[in-house]
Amino acid sequence: MGSFMVRAGGSCDVETGSVYGAALLMPQLARSAGWPLFLTGLSLRAWIFLVVNICMQYSMVILISREENVLDTIAGQMNLCNFGDGSRGPLGTEVTPERTYSWDQWITRVFVKDSLKALFPHRLAEIEAAIDPGEYALESRWARVICCFIFIIATMGEFLLTINMGKLLYMVPTKDESWLTAQSDEAEATQRHEDDADGGGDTWHDKVKIRVAGIPRLWKIFYCLFLLLPKALLWYLCCRIGVDFLMETSTISDVIVNAVAMTFILNIDEMICSTLMEQTTRSILLSCEEFVLYDVTTEGRMTDQEIMLEFCEKQKWKHIRFMDFVEMVPGKLLTAVLLTAMFIACYFWQKCDITAGGEVVSRTMYKPTIINENFLQVLFPSLVPRVAEPFWEMPEA
Repeated sequence: MGSFMVRAGGSCDVETGSVYGAALLMPQLARSAGWPLFLTGLSLRAWIFLVVNICMQYSMVILISREENVLDTIAGQMNLCNFGDGSRGPLGTEVTPERTYSWDQWITRVFVKDSLKALFPHRLAEIEAAIDPGEYALESRWARVICCFIFIIATMGEFLLTINMGKLLYMVPTKDESWLTAQSDEAEATQRHEDDADGGGDTWHDKVKIRVAGIPRLWKIFYCLFLLLPKALLWYLCCRIGVDFLMETSTISDVIVNAVAMTFILNIDEMICSTLMEQTTRSILLSCEEFVLYDVTTEGRMTDQEIMLEFCEKQKWKHIRFMDFVEMVPGKLLTAVLLTAMFIACYFWQKCDITAGGEVVSRTMYKPTIINENFLQVLFPSLVPRVAEPFWEMPEA
């Protein structure tokens, strides 16, 4: 128990299965070794893979944003907001289960009715009485919220990796330290025995110890601008646009499928690492030791009696403190709940209004004057230019 509590100080390590980890680790190894040709080449390749990954991930996010904020609006689609059973729909009539349709179904039914009115203007009253297009509305509000929560849980891994990278860049010393040290004879013999058991031979990184160490100031600034910032911004955009996408999905089956599909974007970096990156780079990533944030000699200096007194005695209920109750709360679960609530609240704040009767409906819709968003407009959708006249507004009750 005492060992666990000492190690609760945590550690910082490099992502072992991602191009982000390779882009951080390989240049530091090359710098530590004096920029030899081999390690410099691996560093260059790692950054080529990183650029390819960032281009693909951001392209996917921008395309989904374009679909939601531009193309769907040009097609005449209003925001789904809280249209559903028990409230009014976009046509202003009450939504019931038998009159609930997805966007594609509903717009087709509206088109057929409008076409009949145009073809037979002398029979408008008869068409109006005989044809009910229904309403565009949700099949289940709870299914949408649950799928948003599942999607956020799926992105929590990337969120924690981003936090870990920021923690590493902040906690490691701002010094020009070597990430390579000579392996001791005993450790080298152990490693050689493991390699022989696996059927592999000696490699150069079996003879050295690879560990996270100090990073020079300029390198930290470089990593923050071109590694940490793009990674954090991508996570934010993927979560915000992904939740918006799920909130605009009306059918239960589609919202479940889309919740799973959206997580694919954040896994592209791992896919590139596992399939396109060299085995040597992946082996180096796996052999890199973490940077510990606790005193590794604490346990060695304490006797068994001291450990029992320090850690076991203080764990009795009579010594309980307020922070002990705080630590019992599952922090990651709470974070996922709060993030889900935040992104859903952002969706309603940006795209919906509350009527005098308390209904949460789509804001008045204006068609955009562009068909392609730039990155700034993806980041801030309110910057998308729109026409002055609305194409849809909520009918009066």
